[in-house]
Amino acid sequence: MNPMKRVYILLLLALALVLSGCQGRSLKDIKVTSARIVSIVPEGLTDLSALVEVGVHNPSVALEITDMIGMARFEDMDMLSVSADQLLVEGRSDKLYQVPLKGHIEEGFNPFRLLRLLGTESSLDDITVSFKARVALRGGIGKNIEMEDIPLSNLLNLAEQHEEVQL
Repeated sequence: MNPMKRVYILLLLALALVLSGCQGRSLKDIKVTSARIVSIVPEGLTDLSALVEVGVHNPSVALEITDMIGMARFEDMDMLSVSADQLLVEGRSDKLYQVPLKGHIEEGFNPFRLLRLLGTESSLDDITVSFKARVALRGGIGKNIEMEDIPLSNLLNLAEQHEEVQL
């Protein structure tokens, strides 16, 4: 048998073995297990930096999350836009990731409206969060994800409620 043909057959067998090993691990099994705001630091009157800790259960291969942008809304009015740099999620892991965010209070939003949250009649359900990102394998193939109008209280209480957000 031709040596090149043997190498070709061995590569095909190796590829089949790798693909069969990945068969039970789907990207749909990746879950966000917790989320918490670690810190928020004002930068001037309209900008801020924040650090968010996110728990991720990833039974699949390593991923990179890029082009992360988000919007927080208070009583259906745009309140805060945020963005983040690339996040590398390790494969086959349950891990907490700290994600630095840069934010900007939207024009026309009065930050003093947030003082209503200190009252007894309001809750974090008045604040909703939407975000978009690109999730890709470390080689480039991936897909855009988008989640809209998630109550902030649901995100911050994931661990307590034993809820999981699927990617």
